[in-house]
Amino acid sequence: MSTERPSELPSGPEQPERGNAVAWAGVGCALIAVILYVVLQQMLMQLPATRAELDVLRTNAPALTRLMIVGAGGALMNLIALVLCLVGYVAPGRSRIVAILGALASGLMLLAFFSIVLVSLMLGE
Repeated sequence: MSTERPSELPSGPEQPERGNAVAWAGVGCALIAVILYVVLQQMLMQLPATRAELDVLRTNAPALTRLMIVGAGGALMNLIALVLCLVGYVAPGRSRIVAILGALASGLMLLAFFSIVLVSLMLGE
């Protein structure tokens, strides 16, 4: 009889990486943020073009509230997407490709959104 013990470790290929549900949730939140940004753009394109009409809009609280809600909702969903993608990146045993792509896309959208806000605040009176 052999005194040799069978190897307890599998000698075959390693187990494949599992899907990264957290990163996919982050990508889903980023897509919702994109939809909200498109809605915000459409709402902004419907604003009046002349200075006198814009002054009337300053007293229209419901219109300004709608713009703020859509813009803040898009930024919040974008932040959630970035956090979810970063958490998905550090999750052990998970695929990191989706997390990296989602974090890059979300970071670029945040940079673009806040750049536009900053420029408009600098140009505004």
